[in-house]
Amino acid sequence: MNVAFASATAQENSTNSRLAAIKRPGAQTQLDPAKVRKTAEEFETVFLEQMFNHMFNTVGVDGVTGGGMGEESTRSMLVNAYAKNIAKAGGIGLAPSIASEIIKIQEKANGTAR
Repeated sequence: MNVAFASATAQENSTNSRLAAIKRPGAQTQLDPAKVRKTAEEFETVFLEQMFNHMFNTVGVDGVTGGGMGEESTRSMLVNAYAKNIAKAGGIGLAPSIASEIIKIQEKANGTAR
Protein backbone atom coordinates (compact mmCIF):
# COMPACT_ATOMS: atom_id res chain seq x y z
CA MET A 1 0.00 0.00 0.00
CA ASN A 2 1.24 3.47 -0.86
CA VAL A 3 2.38 5.33 2.27
CA ALA A 4 0.86 8.63 1.08
CA PHE A 5 -2.46 6.91 0.34
CA ALA A 6 -2.48 5.22 3.75
CA SER A 7 -1.74 8.54 5.45
CA ALA A 8 -4.52 10.32 3.53
CA THR A 9 -6.96 7.52 4.37
CA ALA A 10 -6.05 7.67 8.07
CA GLN A 11 -6.48 11.44 8.08
CA GLU A 12 -9.88 11.14 6.36
CA ASN A 13 -11.02 8.52 8.89
CA SER A 14 -9.93 10.80 11.72
CA THR A 15 -11.76 13.70 10.08
CA ASN A 16 -14.96 11.66 9.73
CA SER A 17 -14.92 10.54 13.37
CA ARG A 18 -14.34 14.11 14.57
CA LEU A 19 -17.14 15.39 12.33
CA ALA A 20 -19.54 12.85 13.77
CA ALA A 21 -18.97 14.32 17.24
CA ILE A 22 -19.63 17.94 16.23
CA LYS A 23 -23.03 19.57 16.10
CA ARG A 24 -23.80 22.94 14.62
CA PRO A 25 -24.40 25.69 17.17
CA GLY A 26 -28.09 25.88 18.00
CA ALA A 27 -28.95 22.86 15.86
CA GLN A 28 -29.42 19.19 16.57
CA THR A 29 -27.91 18.05 13.28
CA GLN A 30 -24.28 17.02 12.86
CA LEU A 31 -21.86 18.38 10.30
CA ASP A 32 -21.92 16.47 7.05
CA PRO A 33 -18.46 15.04 6.24
CA ALA A 34 -19.26 15.17 2.52
CA LYS A 35 -19.99 18.91 2.73
CA VAL A 36 -16.76 19.57 4.61
CA ARG A 37 -14.77 17.60 2.02
CA LYS A 38 -16.58 19.41 -0.81
CA THR A 39 -15.82 22.81 0.72
CA ALA A 40 -12.16 21.88 1.20
CA GLU A 41 -11.95 20.61 -2.39
CA GLU A 42 -13.56 23.81 -3.67
CA PHE A 43 -11.03 25.88 -1.74
CA GLU A 44 -8.20 23.83 -3.22
CA THR A 45 -9.70 24.34 -6.68
CA VAL A 46 -9.71 28.11 -6.23
CA PHE A 47 -6.11 27.99 -5.01
CA LEU A 48 -5.03 25.90 -8.01
CA GLU A 49 -6.89 28.17 -10.40
CA GLN A 50 -5.08 31.21 -9.02
CA MET A 51 -1.74 29.45 -9.32
CA PHE A 52 -2.45 28.37 -12.90
CA ASN A 53 -3.60 31.89 -13.83
CA HIS A 54 -0.24 33.25 -12.68
CA MET A 55 1.57 30.50 -14.55
CA PHE A 56 -0.36 31.00 -17.79
CA ASN A 57 0.17 34.79 -17.63
CA THR A 58 3.84 34.10 -18.33
CA VAL A 59 3.05 31.95 -21.38
CA GLY A 60 2.62 33.67 -24.74
CA VAL A 61 -0.29 33.09 -27.06
CA ASP A 62 -0.13 30.22 -29.51
CA GLY A 63 0.62 31.21 -33.08
CA VAL A 64 -1.45 28.32 -34.43
CA THR A 65 -4.68 29.57 -32.84
CA GLY A 66 -3.89 33.19 -33.56
CA GLY A 67 -4.14 34.46 -30.01
CA GLY A 68 -6.33 37.47 -29.50
CA MET A 69 -9.46 37.96 -27.42
CA GLY A 70 -10.86 34.49 -28.16
CA GLU A 71 -7.81 32.73 -26.81
CA GLU A 72 -7.75 34.93 -23.73
CA SER A 73 -11.36 34.12 -22.87
CA THR A 74 -11.03 30.40 -23.48
CA ARG A 75 -7.77 30.27 -21.52
CA SER A 76 -9.61 31.18 -18.31
CA MET A 77 -12.07 28.34 -18.92
CA LEU A 78 -9.19 25.96 -19.61
CA VAL A 79 -7.42 26.99 -16.41
CA ASN A 80 -10.65 26.49 -14.45
CA ALA A 81 -11.10 23.01 -15.95
CA TYR A 82 -7.49 22.09 -15.11
CA ALA A 83 -7.96 23.21 -11.51
CA LYS A 84 -11.25 21.31 -11.08
CA ASN A 85 -9.88 18.09 -12.59
CA ILE A 86 -6.70 18.17 -10.52
CA ALA A 87 -8.65 18.80 -7.31
CA LYS A 88 -11.08 15.95 -8.10
CA ALA A 89 -8.17 13.61 -8.82
CA GLY A 90 -6.74 14.15 -5.35
CA GLY A 91 -5.30 17.62 -5.76
CA ILE A 92 -1.99 18.64 -4.29
CA GLY A 93 -2.78 17.68 -0.72
CA LEU A 94 -4.44 20.87 0.50
CA ALA A 95 -8.02 19.60 0.85
CA PRO A 96 -7.38 17.22 3.80
CA SER A 97 -5.55 19.95 5.71
CA ILE A 98 -8.28 22.47 4.94
CA ALA A 99 -10.96 20.01 6.08
CA SER A 100 -9.06 19.47 9.31
CA GLU A 101 -8.92 23.24 9.91
CA ILE A 102 -12.65 23.59 9.21
CA ILE A 103 -13.29 20.93 11.84
CA LYS A 104 -11.00 22.67 14.35
CA ILE A 105 -12.85 25.94 13.86
CA GLN A 106 -16.21 24.23 14.31
CA GLU A 107 -15.02 22.34 17.38
CA LYS A 108 -13.79 25.58 18.92
CA ALA A 109 -17.11 27.29 18.14
CA ASN A 110 -19.02 24.41 19.74
CA GLY A 111 -16.76 24.17 22.76
CA THR A 112 -15.71 20.62 21.86
CA ALA A 113 -12.12 21.42 20.85
CA ARG A 114 -9.48 18.89 21.86
